[in-house]
Amino acid sequence: MPGFVVAQPLVFGLANGAAFGLVAIGLVLIYKSSRVFNFAAGEFVTLGAFGTYVGSSVVKLPYPLAMVVGVLFGTAAGLATERLVVRPLNDRPKVTVLVATAAVAIVLIPFELMIGKVKPFPARPAIHGVGVKILGVYVSPQQMLIMLALALSAIGLAWFFGRTDLGLATLATSQEPTASRLVGIRLNRISLLTWGTAGFLGGLAGVLLPPVTSNFTAGFGTTSVLISAFTAAVLGGMTSIPGAFVGGIVVGIVQAMAQFNVNKLPGLHDLPGPNSVAILVVLVGVLLVRPTGILGKEA
Repeated sequence: MPGFVVAQPLVFGLANGAAFGLVAIGLVLIYKSSRVFNFAAGEFVTLGAFGTYVGSSVVKLPYPLAMVVGVLFGTAAGLATERLVVRPLNDRPKVTVLVATAAVAIVLIPFELMIGKVKPFPARPAIHGVGVKILGVYVSPQQMLIMLALALSAIGLAWFFGRTDLGLATLATSQEPTASRLVGIRLNRISLLTWGTAGFLGGLAGVLLPPVTSNFTAGFGTTSVLISAFTAAVLGGMTSIPGAFVGGIVVGIVQAMAQFNVNKLPGLHDLPGPNSVAILVVLVGVLLVRPTGILGKEA
């Protein structure tokens, strides 16, 4: 029986998990402020990737500026979703808003296919250079950049919610929207802020993740990232930003471990999608054993 591989999937899982964590933090932000799960989050990622591609390959901008364009695409998608879809449904049941966010993804994916067709788009690394070896496994500068982006985002947002008046106001609106309005908190501005931030994080993930595999396709954020990010958010706790950080890393490692090792087991060498099966097992297990997640609690 082949040996169980640990080092390589551990390192690769950290990088992929960091990208999942970015999207998971965006999911947590929306849930903390409105108690709504955002099904459009995957397409914020895809639009970030498309924005970078358009900026670098079509408009021929310097790559750093193309990355900024990608992040702006994701941010704009978040802002537009809040203003055009979520805000008009503020007085409707939460499930209606949830379905509306799914409709955003359902509209965007065919639109992307109409423009880009069913083909992979190239995605080159943001940083070229010599990487480092961790546990004997080579880690590229792009993978290190993803992990750095997640760490900075988690620290910055934890500080924002814990130390700033605007962050505390955001938490207050999630608990008592009527009382928050009575003390002068403008709920529409808080909503726009959280959706814009979620779009920013999704766009950032869309800029950083595709270069790891050198390409992306239309709708890849929904088909390849959203379920992993949702599992990360649930695992960490849907109200915990540090939990989303931890959950993203755990999900990335679990996926990589399954991908590298499950097919080596006797009788399972033809098993399709072991990483997807592993994520499903983790998600169901968390929902059954600890629905609030590792660090989750009522906001």
